[in-house]
Amino acid sequence: MRRFGAAFALVIGLATGAAAPAGAALLNGCPDQSMSRPFARWLDPISYTLAPDGGFENGAQGWQLRGGAAVVNGNESFSLSGPGDSSLYLPSGSTATSPAMCVETLDVFARYVAKNRGLIALSSLKVDAIVKDSAGHTFVLPAGVNTGLSNWAPSLPSVALLNGGRVTVSFRFQPVGLGAKWQIDDLYVDPLKMG
Repeated sequence: MRRFGAAFALVIGLATGAAAPAGAALLNGCPDQSMSRPFARWLDPISYTLAPDGGFENGAQGWQLRGGAAVVNGNESFSLSGPGDSSLYLPSGSTATSPAMCVETLDVFARYVAKNRGLIALSSLKVDAIVKDSAGHTFVLPAGVNTGLSNWAPSLPSVALLNGGRVTVSFRFQPVGLGAKWQIDDLYVDPLKMG
């Protein structure tokens, strides 16, 4: 609980503009990852890496799919990770959790492309960050809510502020609301973001 409280305090600090605590710096330990700026056309200068099977071109290897979540035909319209032809469909009552990936810093940004296939005014897509620290403690942090429209659009950055040290993080997607149906593609994570 103590670790969760510290992480929650950091989330509050970001929301209020408070400075990150001392030691909020890049830490060693994660393997090198190929970085790019896939959201630059939306004025996002952050460098990201594609999450493990984040484009769904190889199915959903390593993903935990429940409640009818499934890989379907149909790529997001911007081809951020290439001209593939698959994405992930999330019907009402489903969840999809990405494979865990190593991150090195206190704040982790994630973005993806999504479209709302349900009742626009009545559904949203909840995103949680599931964090496991080096001591084996696991905790869940809210990382964002998407209320997008029926066309493909990039999400706002989902943010999870973590305790110092190397950790692994997964992202869980869950449709919420009456008739909620979503489609997502190209999950990118910024594992090296400096506070």
